[in-house]
Amino acid sequence: MIISKDLFLLGDQDYLRLPKDEKRVMVRPVTKIQRVESSVPSTTIHFPCLDQQQHLPQRPLELVFTGVTVTVDKRPILRDVSGVVRPGELLAVMGPSGCGKTTLLNCLSGRVKLDSGSIRLNRDRLNKRWKRKICYVLQQDIFFPDLTLRQTLEYAARLRLPDTLSYSEKMQYVDHIIDVLDLGGCQDTIIGDYIKRGLSGGEKKRANIACELLTNPSLMLLDEPTSGLDSHSAYNLMSSLKRYAEKEGKTVVVTVHQPSSQIFHMFDKLLLLCNGQTAYFGHVHKVVDFFNNIGLTVMPQYNPADFILEQVKGSEEMKEKIIAASKDARSLPDYPQELLPDYFTNSVTICDKYLHNYQESHLQANGHIGSTSCHCQRDLWTGSRNGHAAHPVRHLGPKKTAEMCAVVESGAQNNVYTAIAMKDEEGKTLWQDNQSHASSSVSSSDDDVSWQWPTSFWTQFKVLSQRNFQEARPRMLSKLNWVQTVALGILAGLLWFQLERKEESLHDIQGWMFFSTTYWMLFAHFGALSSFPPEREVINKERLSGAYRLSAYYLAKMVGELPLTITLPAVYHLISYPMLGFHSATVFLTLLGFLLLNTIVAQSVGFFVGASCMDMQVSITISALYTLATQLFGGYLATNIPHWLKWMQYLSMVHYAYQNMQIVEFSEGTPIQCAVQSKFDCCTNSSSYIPVSAILEAQGASLPLWANTLVLLLFLLIFRILGYIVLRYFRRPK
Repeated sequence: MIISKDLFLLGDQDYLRLPKDEKRVMVRPVTKIQRVESSVPSTTIHFPCLDQQQHLPQRPLELVFTGVTVTVDKRPILRDVSGVVRPGELLAVMGPSGCGKTTLLNCLSGRVKLDSGSIRLNRDRLNKRWKRKICYVLQQDIFFPDLTLRQTLEYAARLRLPDTLSYSEKMQYVDHIIDVLDLGGCQDTIIGDYIKRGLSGGEKKRANIACELLTNPSLMLLDEPTSGLDSHSAYNLMSSLKRYAEKEGKTVVVTVHQPSSQIFHMFDKLLLLCNGQTAYFGHVHKVVDFFNNIGLTVMPQYNPADFILEQVKGSEEMKEKIIAASKDARSLPDYPQELLPDYFTNSVTICDKYLHNYQESHLQANGHIGSTSCHCQRDLWTGSRNGHAAHPVRHLGPKKTAEMCAVVESGAQNNVYTAIAMKDEEGKTLWQDNQSHASSSVSSSDDDVSWQWPTSFWTQFKVLSQRNFQEARPRMLSKLNWVQTVALGILAGLLWFQLERKEESLHDIQGWMFFSTTYWMLFAHFGALSSFPPEREVINKERLSGAYRLSAYYLAKMVGELPLTITLPAVYHLISYPMLGFHSATVFLTLLGFLLLNTIVAQSVGFFVGASCMDMQVSITISALYTLATQLFGGYLATNIPHWLKWMQYLSMVHYAYQNMQIVEFSEGTPIQCAVQSKFDCCTNSSSYIPVSAILEAQGASLPLWANTLVLLLFLLIFRILGYIVLRYFRRPK
């Protein structure tokens, strides 16, 4: 079959008219037709392509996976699993528990390495750039529980939609997704968790899907989206996915355990797994005939999903019989050609032919030719209208195929010419595309290098800072924390109320300083420790989806939570220190500064320990040992430290803050009056006041104010950097 060379304009779209049935297929907008010489076969048309790429209309993807084999701990999980899913189709992966359904999705998303086999997206092998564009909805609904549904979607849109879109445009996409998934009634409800009541199970599932739909992905992988839902909620969810796949031309793969008959008949294709092998692959409406042909008859009015699962969970003899029948089905005429061993190797010969034809015609026309390359794939642009992707053309007619080959000439203008061919072959389809660049090669050989983040570092930092602040505020500034802080400040002020500046009160003044530094050290350290593990799951999910840089998140977390970290210690100091005895504003503010610095340093250590330890009990044990050692060697509880343990004092962050507070309080404030029978030698030499140097010497060796401050800043910097290194290189999401 030959495409007619009649090309005409209709509005802002270009159409090619097919003969006989007069069906029109949209292709990329063109400026002019590139005429070719007679050496080019009459089955092709060449024309230069525009490269004004829209963001949201995504390239429809044909997913082909062949011979997928995975072994974990020397135990085979998947063995020679193959399948193909085209845009607009919904593939269900079914099978009993432990058959490898989730492992297969992990392979298709690039999260599990294959032992053998291949995964291709529009003929391209799965690579880093493709991984970033795959939507993978996990079975677990991982969110920040204190954010509302709308806040969650808004932050996701601001992070994952490009900077070329304005804030109002991004919010329009949020409104559209909320409307499509019928989430308007619960958009102002918090996500919630097992403690706080929030969204229902079905609403969380749809919210999980909504976060991924914001980027309008062409390939969606969903792991058990109906688990934990009642039959009505499961049906509504699958209906939404079915409509989304058909109307938007998306490729959808879901794993289901035992769907109802209504849901089962929604699927276009079925991949049935048994012991990690393919028990059936093909159209859903043919699965009953498949089992009938091997002597397993489905009873009338019986759910086919229940029947086939009962068979694959039967005896080993029955399983082998079904698997053998599935292997025999690969030789049937209707078996997808994409799954044949030599399918992709034949494409090289086709591409070479188009490249040879182009070079001859261009050489005759211009007398010279630059460096050229050719890349073929079975899809075709259908253009876009009003910013939305056009629907894919599902059928070109009986036994017709469309082959799109892009010829790239790397010259001064780096032109791209596209050849479209129709052939009389079975099972070929035509798909839309919008991801070609005239300024770069169509080849995916440099895909890993060409990956770009959807937003800039500054945008990510700004949005993540706002989200961290909003997410952490209910937790860090809860009513209980406020009551605890105010009550503790009042109690400390009453206990050390208006202490006289005498040697008899010196120990009490030092007690307030040490208690304040150790308490807020423990509060900040264990607060960071307890918040990190649940937050890490959300961060890992977002990092795997390519939402933002780790560096942007890490800096945003420090900056976003900084006001919350210092608020409660500042309130405590504001209450307790004036009750202790207010001397000057300079001393008050300086003591507050060292108290807050000590609190931030303790939080940094908590981040580092929380990032390093996957087990919460291990992190609590390590933190308890370190913080208790910090108190013991802080200089207040024990002053006569053995010589061989002196080095432990220099690892105590409380020691440096405590020393600085003494230096400021006893040197800038009212001096301490000697007692009648003083223990300080300076008081015996007719001196009536105790100098600050004598007070510090009584507690052992000490450093000057600037040195203590420098050490605290080094603690802060080192532990922050260590936390980032652990997240970046040792706790990378897999």
